[in-house]
Parts: sequence; structure tokens; C-alpha cells
Amino acid sequence: MVTFPPTMVLGPEDPRRGRSVVATQSFEPGATIAVITGTDKNNPSVAIPDSSHLTDTCHYCLAISTTSNSSSGSKDTPAPERAIRVRACTGCRTAHYCSTTCQKADWGLVHGKGECKTFKRVRAGLESQSLAENWTTGSLPTPIRALIQVLLRPEMLAATDELEGHFERERTRASGGTDADMMFQARAALHYMGREESHDSILEVIQILCQLQVNSFNRLDEDTGQSGVYVNTVLAMLNHSCMPNAFVQFVGRKAILHAYQEIKKGEEIEISYIDVTLPRSQRQEDLKTRYDFDCICLRCREDLDIYQVCQRYPHLELNSFSLVPDLDKLRKPPVKPLHSNKLLKKTVEDLHSTCSASLQGLSLEDRCKQLEERWHKCRPLRKAELYAIDPLNQVLNEASTYFVEQGQFAYALAISCFLALESDPYRSPMPFGGRRVKGLFSIAKLLSHTATTASTASTAYRASDTSLAARVSRALGKIDQVTMCQMILIMGIRYCPAAHSTEWPVYHEAKDLLNDIERLPGRDAQNALVNAFNRNPSGLEEKEFFKITVLESVEYLAAFAVEIMETEFGG
Repeated sequence: MVTFPPTMVLGPEDPRRGRSVVATQSFEPGATIAVITGTDKNNPSVAIPDSSHLTDTCHYCLAISTTSNSSSGSKDTPAPERAIRVRACTGCRTAHYCSTTCQKADWGLVHGKGECKTFKRVRAGLESQSLAENWTTGSLPTPIRALIQVLLRPEMLAATDELEGHFERERTRASGGTDADMMFQARAALHYMGREESHDSILEVIQILCQLQVNSFNRLDEDTGQSGVYVNTVLAMLNHSCMPNAFVQFVGRKAILHAYQEIKKGEEIEISYIDVTLPRSQRQEDLKTRYDFDCICLRCREDLDIYQVCQRYPHLELNSFSLVPDLDKLRKPPVKPLHSNKLLKKTVEDLHSTCSASLQGLSLEDRCKQLEERWHKCRPLRKAELYAIDPLNQVLNEASTYFVEQGQFAYALAISCFLALESDPYRSPMPFGGRRVKGLFSIAKLLSHTATTASTASTAYRASDTSLAARVSRALGKIDQVTMCQMILIMGIRYCPAAHSTEWPVYHEAKDLLNDIERLPGRDAQNALVNAFNRNPSGLEEKEFFKITVLESVEYLAAFAVEIMETEFGG
């Protein structure tokens, strides 16, 4: 039986929700409930990169390569204390490692217990044509590699056996037979491992695949390049809620479980399995399709929209130290509930199916056309000022990325400031939410760009020029962008341990940028004020300094956002 961390224990079983996991002590918002290392045989994990990142990710610690040509530091030095360069295993040429330390650790864990030989068979082209045509030559799909790890590790196989997989449902899918894709994956794993492909063995492996499909976590983080699959029985036993009191973050092989709100001793710990900002109909469909249950949480029962959920969350007072310190704005959002307008609610659901696809990967020209089309379709949402609801929120985020790639950093900054005020706080009510902290660092990075070009931008336009670009440039010229950037970085860095960890790549990037600013010459007076704020952000003088330097500047820049969108994409 899997061993739980001392902070959690199995709770009473619910007739509708099944087993539960409860806290053995109380936790404050942002507190770390547990760190799952995955190296404990009594609580093992599978943590692997996805297939498209095999060649640039360490197969053991999951560090991402930072260079393809050279590496500083010894190859025996663990990441992230050095530039990371991964090298292929000389046996299979599929798994890659950032150090001999990681290679030896992975060899002892699974790679030397049959995984390397399995990958070698694939690399050598021993597969049959009927199997090979289903994936890119040279590597197995991610689900099959996860399955192979489970089959090769007795402790992982035993842990997985405790998980629900809805096997009978899978057996009756696809016109009464076992799902063809499941059958294919099971046969492929057994084939490459050199194991018997009997009827019984295939069914046993399909059952494991079902358990992995239902209980695996997606490690994807597009901002840091992190990707792959994570499986841990303890975390998989946590029940779902669309208003969770906890969340999971990943760093390397570790999973970190944080409290999102206060959790009392004996209270159930709940996480979200899906994107909870989706419309209820989509959430219910996603949960039913993959996890085979109907969610009965408060958010689903009352069909609460994003703004209503924000109102219901406790601890909104934590936003006193944020870009939205006006708590009335969060407690009483200046918008009408979405369910009060059935036509608008239906519009949101319809738009989700046509406007939710990412624009990344498209050419800038095609992306611009898509933004014009989506901005136009979102007019009803814009009119209702529901900027936190997708797809309008997504359109604004895509536009900010588009402007960055166009080199229009001032426009991207204005939209990022707007999102920090009108969207992110409602979608993520706690100021340490990952989205909120990333938003802070996004603003800081954009300020680092606009600040370096401030001198040339200020002379690029005549005083009589009333164009939008000229007005945005003059607005930036009135702001102490460097100090603003510095203070926003300090705020984000303070929230990093609660949002993720101090091992988060975003945290280290922010620390590096902050150190660069502190080393700039001629800023002794500004640094003294910033340091005073850092020591005591709740002091009266420090709060006033923050208000003038940061809050008013963010509002000033955010005021240009809608005009920028209209000018660029309004047609």
C-alpha cells in the first residue's frame, strides 16, 4: 500500500465521490502541504518528458537544455547551477541526460532495468511496419513510455494497482470492443519489451493504460518549456473541485502540493483536474469524458461565472499586497453575472468552440487576421466588460504575445497591465496564483525593454503628434520605468514560494533581472526607497511610494489597452 506524507491521510469514503484525502494539520493559504519526490519506493512516481522534448530534456531530473553547443561547469554538476547541455545515452540514443549523476540515478531507477534495451529495439528498427506507421521513427509516444516505466518498476506497478481506471468503460467503448488505440499501445509496449502478447497480458496492460490515462498529470508549462507526464498515486487520490483549496506544481521530478486557501485539520484536500475557467458545459463534458463523473461542486451546482467565484473565495484581503489592493473591486465586481444574460451566456459557449485554439505557430500575418476576427466576435463580451472570461481574455493574451513578437513592447506592456487589473485577479483570486505571478514578471520584463529605449522613444514623436503610438510613448516617458520594474519584481519574488517554489525557473529569471537593476549606476536614492519598501511593504510611506510608482503607473498604461486593440484589430 502506498505511504502518504505525514500531512495527509485517507479520509472517509463518499457514496458519490469515492475515497477522499484529508489534511492531518491546518495550512495557511500558499503553504506547502507536501513535496512528493518520487524517489521513495513507498510513494513512487513516474516523471518523463513528452516525445517532442526527449532530445532537449534530461530523462531523470527533467532539466531543460539551455545550450546545444557548449556547457559551462562540470558535467557532474547537477542542474540548475550550470548551463545545461543534455547528451544522449550511448546505448539507446533516445534518453538524454544533463550529468553522469542523473544518468546513474536513472539507470538504477528504470533505464538499466529494461528501458534502455526497449528503446534500442525501437531505434534499431526492429518494430513491424504495422506498428511503426503510427509514430515518428525513433521514439515511442509518451503514453507508451509511461506504461513501460510502470511495467519495469514493481513498486510503481503495485502503486498503480490502487488507482481507478474505469476499465470496464474502456472495454465497452468503440462499438462494444476495447478501444483500438488502447489495444495498439498495449501491443506496442509488450512487443518492444519482448514480452508475450497473449490475450490476457494485453488486457492487463490495457487496464494499466486506463489507470494512467485517468490519473496522470500534465507537466506542461509553456512559459518555462516544461512538458511531459507525471503519475503519483497519492496525488491521484485527491478529489476534484472546480473551486479547489489546493493546487499542484512541478519542478523536475518533484511535485509540490500547495494550499490555495486555508485548509483546516480534517478538511478534505481538493485540486482541479481541468481548466476551471472553462464554461460549465465544457467542464462537465471534459470531466465526464476522461474521468467518468459529474462534478457537484458549488461552482457547478450554481453555475457561477469567474467573477462570482472570485467573490466566494475567502482570503481576498491577501490582495492588499498586489496590483489590485482595492478589495471592493474583487468583492463586488463592476459587472453583471453572466447567467443573468442567457443570450450572452450562450454566446460565450459558442465562441469557446470557435475561438479557443491557440494562435501560436501561425505566421504573424495569419495571427493578425485571427485576432481581428476574434476581437470582432468578442464584441458582446467587450460591451459587458467581461474581460476575464474567455475567449476575450485569451484574445488579449494572444495580442500581447503578438506585439512582443512584433517588437511593439509598449503596446504589449499596456495590454499586460490591463490584464493584471481586469482579468487575472478574477481568474486567480489569490495574489500568489501562478497566473498572477507570471503576469507580474511579464510586466517587469516588458518594462526592461521599454526602459532601455525610453531616451530614443521620447524624441521619436513631435510634441504635436497625437497618434496612439506617440501618446503611449509620452506616457512611458512620464514613468520611472526602472523603479517600477524593480518593485514589481520584488512583489513577484515574494510570492514565488507560495505560487510554486524557489526552484521555479521564473523565480531565478526574476532574481537575475532584479540584480541587474540593482547594479545600475546612479540609482542610490531609488534603491534606498525600494529597499525600504522591500523591508516593510505595509508601512505608510512605503505604501504611498508603491501607489505612486507602481499602482498609478499600471492604471495609466492599462487605460490605453482597449484603444490599442481597437486600433490594431478593430478593422
